[in-house]
Amino acid sequence: MILAKDDTIREDILKEARKLFQQFGVKKTTMEDIAKAMGKGKSTLYYYFCSKEDIFDAVVLGEMEEVFFTVKQAVEKADTAEEKLKAFTLHKIRAVQKKANLYKLVKGEMQETFRCMKHLHTEYDKQEISLVKEILSFGVKNGEFQKNIAKELDLLPSVMVSSLRGLERDVFNDAKYAKLEPRLESIMGILIRGLRKQ
Repeated sequence: MILAKDDTIREDILKEARKLFQQFGVKKTTMEDIAKAMGKGKSTLYYYFCSKEDIFDAVVLGEMEEVFFTVKQAVEKADTAEEKLKAFTLHKIRAVQKKANLYKLVKGEMQETFRCMKHLHTEYDKQEISLVKEILSFGVKNGEFQKNIAKELDLLPSVMVSSLRGLERDVFNDAKYAKLEPRLESIMGILIRGLRKQ
């Protein structure tokens, strides 16, 4: 895909900013640092973004979209609802672990920027909840999951996504859970047994 000049410059800004945020954190990175890394003037940055915080939001949004795209692709490749749920959970955690480096470096700063990032997480949560709802509905329709799950589709997907989000935070904060992937497979097995048609 060929990007327009404006899109290319915007992507370059985000690429350089991502590197600097990873290396020095958000607080210590300035607009001047980002411009210098690109070999451009600060005015170029201000043409595309109002502030460093806007750039940080765009970097985080890009990371979130990349994770969601990876997870959605894995879900779409799976044939059964059970495989789709496992794909959702395992690919999500794998993708998050790959992205953890950026967030570990800025996690101290995340509390301060949390308010301005909340709208990003809200939109992202909606996408994930919708995807989990589709998986559960698919499982009910094809007879894999109990019919009474259909009554809980307004809340159950939110509960599942929230649980996974809590686990993500632990992945970012420390290596709290050793050998996470095989344990997640086991936990997903327990969850799926509860969802299955009796």
